[in-house]
Amino acid sequence: MTVRLIALSAFVLGAGGFGIASTVNQWAIIDAVNAKLPSDDQFGYLGWYQAKILRLHREYRRLHPDGRLLKRAGVYAMLMWFCLVVAMGLIGFGFLPIALFAIGGGLLLWFTYFRDPSTL
Repeated sequence: MTVRLIALSAFVLGAGGFGIASTVNQWAIIDAVNAKLPSDDQFGYLGWYQAKILRLHREYRRLHPDGRLLKRAGVYAMLMWFCLVVAMGLIGFGFLPIALFAIGGGLLLWFTYFRDPSTL
């Protein structure tokens, strides 16, 4: 039980660490996009929702076609999600809730960070 609790703590702390890294990276994306946009079209740091995130990512891809910050944000989010899925398993959730959480999160990450928006 002690090893399980230590592993659970490590994965929960890992999820928090990757979440913080993802947030700092998101701020770098905002700074990079805002540096090239007029002041009326710039993004604020608060009040985020999925459509605004996708708009920021679209602008980042347009303004920085060779930029790596967006892929880095996706990797941080993927690692955070992985830590949460493993933590759910260590807590004792059943297979179906863990699988649904993992698949739903994977699809959300793919649509947000990794898909090519020009194919739609």
